[in-house]
Amino acid sequence: MNIRIFAPLVPVVLLTQSSAIAQVAGRKAPSGCFSVAETHNRVSISGRLRMQLFPGAPNFESIAAGDAEERTFIVELPSAACIDDGGDFADPTEKFVTVQVSGGRESMSAVLKAAIGRRVVVEGEGFASHTGHHHTPLVVIAERITVE
Repeated sequence: MNIRIFAPLVPVVLLTQSSAIAQVAGRKAPSGCFSVAETHNRVSISGRLRMQLFPGAPNFESIAAGDAEERTFIVELPSAACIDDGGDFADPTEKFVTVQVSGGRESMSAVLKAAIGRRVVVEGEGFASHTGHHHTPLVVIAERITVE
């Protein structure tokens, strides 16, 4: 069964039985990794979605020691990937299997919450982690989610 939701400024959600999209798709850098060097880099990731708890402000080290709890959407990739941002924050030699996903808008976050535990394809803007709130090397701001 396919369900499509279309509305202006509302996320597009497509529920399908299978997907042919690779675990990470986007423009490649000369390093062979996925390029996130430009502003508004379009990427697509696929894997199992889960929610993970991380320590937040003020020290981003320990919830038990008083740091705030940050509940974060994580997509687990089936195999390792790498990104290249031209030398600003990413290390192209670092392979990773988890990607942080942000809903961006409240309506997109609701779609992500409903998809926890399922295989998803997330399309959106990707960039290299650069603050304490980023918990994986690649962060994707979701603009479209396919739930399988």
